[in-house]
This record gives sequence, structure tokens and C-alpha cells, in this order.
Amino acid sequence: MTAEDYDDLLMQSLLLEEIGQSVIALDRDWRVTYWNRASERLYGYAAAEVQGRMITELSIIAGPKATGKEIADTLTSGRTWAGEFWMRDREGRKFPIHVTVAPVRGTHPVPVAVVAVSKDISERKHAEARLRRMSALVESSGDAIIGADLDGTVTSWNAGAVRMFGWRAAEALGRDYRLLTTRTDKGFKDEVLEHLQTSGFATGVEARWKRKDGNTIDVSLTVSPVFDDDGRRVGGSVIARDITELKRLQSDADKERERLIAAQEIAHVGSIEYDYATGCWWHSEEYARLIGGAPDEQPSMERILSLAHPDDRDLLGDVFRRLDEGERYVEYEFRVLTKKGTVRWLHARARVAQAPDGRPSRLLVTVMDTTERKRAQEILEHQAFHDGLTGLPNRFLLTKILQDLLDRRRSQVVVMFVDVDRFKLVNDGIGHGAGDAVLIQLGERIRETVREADTVGRFGGDEFVVVCEDLGPGEGAAMAERIRASTRDGFDLDGRKIYLNVSIGVAAAGQDDTAESLLSGADAAMYAAKTAGGDRTEVYDLEPANDPEQAVARLDLESGLRTALEHGQMHLEYQPIIELPGGNTVGFEALLRWTHPSHGMIAPDIFIPVAEETGLIVPIGAWVMNQALTQAQHWRETVPGAEDLSIAVNISVRQLLDADFLDVVDRAITGSGIDPLALSLEITESVLMEQNQLPMDTLRALHAQGVRLSIDDFGTGYSSLSYLKWLFARVLKIDRTFIEELGKDPHGATLIELILGTARSYGLDVIAEGVETRAQRDELIRLGVPKAQGYFWHHPMPAAQVPGWVTSSRTGADVSAAETKADS
Repeated sequence: MTAEDYDDLLMQSLLLEEIGQSVIALDRDWRVTYWNRASERLYGYAAAEVQGRMITELSIIAGPKATGKEIADTLTSGRTWAGEFWMRDREGRKFPIHVTVAPVRGTHPVPVAVVAVSKDISERKHAEARLRRMSALVESSGDAIIGADLDGTVTSWNAGAVRMFGWRAAEALGRDYRLLTTRTDKGFKDEVLEHLQTSGFATGVEARWKRKDGNTIDVSLTVSPVFDDDGRRVGGSVIARDITELKRLQSDADKERERLIAAQEIAHVGSIEYDYATGCWWHSEEYARLIGGAPDEQPSMERILSLAHPDDRDLLGDVFRRLDEGERYVEYEFRVLTKKGTVRWLHARARVAQAPDGRPSRLLVTVMDTTERKRAQEILEHQAFHDGLTGLPNRFLLTKILQDLLDRRRSQVVVMFVDVDRFKLVNDGIGHGAGDAVLIQLGERIRETVREADTVGRFGGDEFVVVCEDLGPGEGAAMAERIRASTRDGFDLDGRKIYLNVSIGVAAAGQDDTAESLLSGADAAMYAAKTAGGDRTEVYDLEPANDPEQAVARLDLESGLRTALEHGQMHLEYQPIIELPGGNTVGFEALLRWTHPSHGMIAPDIFIPVAEETGLIVPIGAWVMNQALTQAQHWRETVPGAEDLSIAVNISVRQLLDADFLDVVDRAITGSGIDPLALSLEITESVLMEQNQLPMDTLRALHAQGVRLSIDDFGTGYSSLSYLKWLFARVLKIDRTFIEELGKDPHGATLIELILGTARSYGLDVIAEGVETRAQRDELIRLGVPKAQGYFWHHPMPAAQVPGWVTSSRTGADVSAAETKADS
């Protein structure tokens, strides 16, 4: 061989290298003189390791020896040997190869006597083995297995084909594909034959094939090539599976999906799907309508972001990021801008389904139009922050505004407490409706008198609060006098003039004041004004000694409160809780009363704040608990029909935070012998919401014992719905301001319906309080409120009257009388 010939050999070797064939050159002593990269990959030896070594030293020939002798004899005779035998790589793995071994003839300076070109045929051997194994299963298979040549002529036909199509093997063999296909079905010719004539496999090819009896069935085809012994493709094998029933089920599923899409449109729910494997999106028409895109527009995360409200795009970006990082479920709310420029609220749930290997396979997102619910929620939130009668900020919002001003500390802050003197005479004399009209006008007058930047709110009952910034105590007192002067003109009530006086307490913020302490100071100053005869303004002084009159009044009240229990000045009255619509009495609320030896009956809203501020509420509350539970259990045991009566006891946050509160409740329950399920502890919502931290262990223990927690005045504060769950609340008491709106404000019933919906969602009982008219009662029955209490049935009564009331309410004897009295 000349050098030029050797160059040709190298060139051919490089060409063979491209198709993965091993090229090895040996000299006359069978030593390796050339070893290409394909040989390195195939046998595991680098060229440098084998150069000059005898081929037999490498132990790569696995045998048999007879084949090696045959190759040597063939080469000695000057002929080329081609065939298959087994080899072994460096790690000992055995594999079959197809090799061509050729002698190199002639005299040449290059030490090459033999060239071996080989290729690993493991895959082909495995395929043939699989084919042999499969052939044993052909006749027993339930599927039709049909062999065909490259032109589509049937060459084999198993028993499954006989059962599926009806033709015997003798009838089918030698026929072409038109035996099975229909005129309209081009699947076999266009797809199956194409795969038979190329190198690929085909699975999942669907076609409609006919049977001998003329009927047609749906089949799914798996096509694989068939090779002869020389590795040439000679035909193919087709496995046909009857999927007629599957197609029917799929059709039913498609119809079901159509019905689902229609249901989505009715419910304003849209859906979108994303396939991680294919990258394909699908969405319902309702989704396109909700999101604001065209029905035929392909969705994408970029498109969703472009349609979203600018303020919500960061939120959506965070959602997409969480899904990408492996979070499987995300629930969120966002806004989209419609083409008309309006805002639509959408509530979305995104769920990622996983494949068996743990990777994400499909993303499903459902969206619901919650715009109307949001609007209703805004109404409820407004009601939560504002007084239902006057529309002014309520206790919660006033406290928040005041605390925000104190936190900023930019200027002097002043608070005024405005209370109508002897307002009870107005309600008793001309009715609560007229009293409400007066309160509305009073709120308007105060609002007109103060500065535009000042905040006027209703604290409850006939109490108004004014919060002023950049105002000193002297200026505050002057403004208070202007407010008092504005009330001297009569209030018009259908042509009738009502004249009022107000008492005002003024408090200026100190360095360490909080909203609570500042309001308490203004309240104390207002009480001092009332104690001094009313119709006056008092300024709260941080140093009580500087205002002897105010200090004496406060000390007098506090001193009397400290001995009230000891001297027997306190007692309980009980207001019935009525079951709607039947009218049965199902329980009572215990209400504390104080009769002062000098001042007579003192209103709870006057002495209770003092009790809380001084801590006296704790021993007083323990006394109330024992008295109420003992009395209730006595009725349950002695009064016919009272066996299941419940008792509601009001508690303050200060009691709840007391370390001995659980012991107080336990001793009262044990001492009275009452069932804990009959006890309901009532706490005002707005007061509850002011607490940054509540004793969860105490609440959990009470819940476990069966004691019910009742949220009083629900709707006047602003509690997150989640509070209802972790507070273990069981009862919601709808505030009287909502009841007053029934028949007046069209939103009144809507708000009660929202509260009822909230209660049902959390499995809570509902009681409406402050019912005063038959119309209010009838509307509550229509709305489905289960229980109520109020003057319509009875004012709070002494314990001695309860047995008679329970007996008469069971028969309905006194109800009409109560109605007559209430309506008059």
C-alpha cells in the first residue's frame, strides 16, 4: 500500500467515523497500527493505550474461537470476511457486532496488513429478540396483529384479527389494505404505509376500519417496521385495538365539556389550561369574556399581565413566580380593565397537576367574576366604618383616625366628647324614630360648626366625638362652646320643635397619650360636665388636683363603685332571647344595673368604663358570672319549659385577659351546676378588634369546654372574617343599627343577608338585637334570622318576673300584649 493508499484509508475511516463505525488496522503480527475514535467509544480504550499492542492482548474478542480461526483462514487466502460475533469492552460488557475484515495487499511502507470495520448491532439484535418473543404472543393477543409488506399487502393475520374483523386468515392473506379501509378513510394509506416505508415507528394512529359484516369500528394503530436477516426493511407489523367504546366515551366527555362550558357562562366562571409538555394553552369562551380578550385569542402570561390593572401586575407576577418555583395551589384576587375602562374583579384559583415523576404536567386556572360581591363588600365595609344612622365615622374609625394623628405627632390634637343631656326623655316622649331624626340633625350641625379638616363621628347612642388637629385646649373649649350654641336652635320634627342641651368634654393630647387614654379623658370631662348639671363644657386636666370639681365627681363615682357590691347596690336584669318565627323564649341576656344611694340609677355606659379603667370590672364580672349562672340553672330546674334555657353574660377584654378568667368561669359553672353549652360569653366586636393580641389558649379552652363566644354588636367594628374562625366564635349578634334600617334603607336588608351568609359559612348562630316594631320582626322572619331580642317583646326584667314570662311566652299569652305596648 502506498502512502496515497493509506491516506485513502484514513479518509474512508473518517467517513465511517461519521456514521459511528469502528476502524482498526493491524500489521502482520496482529499489532494495532490504527484505532479511530469510534473504536475508543465502542471498546473503552484510547488509541494511545492500544497502539503497538497485539489485538489478542486486549481481551476484546469474546469468541467463539472457531470464528477467529475462520477469519484467519479467509484472510490468509486473500479474501475478505464479513459476519457477526461477540466482542467485549474494557468493562467486560459483551455485545454483538457486524464486522468486515479485509487483507491489505501489495508492498508498501505503511505497516498495515488487515483492516477491520465493525458496528455495534445490539439494538438490532434486541429488536429481533423482541420480535421473536412477541410472535409467541401474537395468536393469544386480544388485539388484531397484522403483518404487511411495504406495499400494504397482508402477510400475517392472527386470531385477534379474525375476532375483530371477521375474515379468516385464508381470506385476508394476500389482500391489500383496502380490505379494511373505508373510502373516506385515508389514515392507512397516508400514515401507516408512510411509516412502513420509512424508518420510524408510529403509535396512536386512529382510523375507522370496516368488518366483514359491513359495520365499521374505530381502531387505534401501532405500527412497527419488520426487517429481514440482512437488516433490510421488508414490511411492518400493525397492532389494531378496538377503541369504538373509548371514542363513544370521549364523545360523551366532549359533550359534558360543552355542558360545563355552558354552566361556566351561566355562573360567570371561566377556565384556562396549560400543558407543560406541549406548551399549548386552552381557554373557555367565558374566560375570554371575563379577562377581556378575544374568544379566538391565544392566552399567555404576558397577555394576562397586559390586561390586568396596573396596580395588580406585581401580584400576578408573584403568583406566576410561585407556580414556577413548585407551588401547587395558589388562590388570589385581581382586577382587569375592560375595553370600556371599567374595573372588573376576578377571584382565581390556580392548581398544578403533577406527572408520576413529580414534574408539572398541567396548569388549571379557574376565574370567577366577583365584581358584584366586591361592591356588596364595600357597602358592608362602609357600614363597618360608619354609623348606620348618621353616616358619620363610627367608634372604630374614630379610634383609628385619632391613633394615626397621635402616631404622627405633627401638631396638637384635641378630642371632644359631645353627649345629649337627658336624651332618654326624647326617646320615651316622642319615640325612637323621632329620636333618630334628632341625632341625624345634631350630627349635621356639629359637622357644619367645626372646621373642614376636623372629624366628626358617632360613638354610640347619643354620644358624638370630634377629633381636631392643630388645636390647643383653649381653642378646643371655644369650639365646644360654638357647638353648644349651635344646638340651642330647635330641631324640626314634622313641624314640631325639639330643644336640646349638650354636655361636652374636651381633652388635649399629652406626650404619652394613646387614642384610648385621650378618649377616656374626654369622656371623663364630659361626665364631669353632666355631674355638674349638664349644658356645659369641661376640659380634662392631666392633673386632677387643678380641677377639684371634676376630680371630686370622678372620685365619687369610683369610690361608690368600689363598695357597690359590698353594699348590695348592684343587681341583674334579664332580657329574653326569642326564637323566630315561633316566638318561644330560648334564653336570656344578663344585664348589670347599679342603684347609687345618692344619684339613683346610674347608666351602665357611665360606670362600666370606670370599672374597666380601674380594674374593678374583674371582681364585678366574677360576681355577675356567678349570679347569672346560678339564677339560670334555678330556672332550668324549676320552671316548666325552661329546661333548655341559655344564659348570655357580657364580658370585657380586660376580663378575658385576666389570668384567673378561666378559673372564674369554671367555678361559676361548677357552683351552679349548669351545662357549659348553655353559657354564652358576649364581647363587643369593636372593642375586640382594638386588641393586638388575645389569649388564644383561654379562647381555645373555653371552646373545648363547650362555652360559646358571642360577638356582640356585629357589623359596627371591622373584623376580618378570619377572626371568626380563630376566635372560636359561635354566635353573631347583629347590631341594633342594622335593625333600625329595616324598612328605611334599601341596603338594610342586604347587609343583614350578607351577615347571615357569613354566619352560615362559618356555622354560626345569629341573634338580632334592638327589635322594637312588628315590621322589624316580620322582616327578620322573612330574611331567615333565627333569633332576636328587643323592646318589642320585653324590656330587661327583674329575675322574679322571668318564670311568669317563660310560661306565658310558651303559650303566646303575653306576646300580643307586648306587641301592643311596643307599637303604642
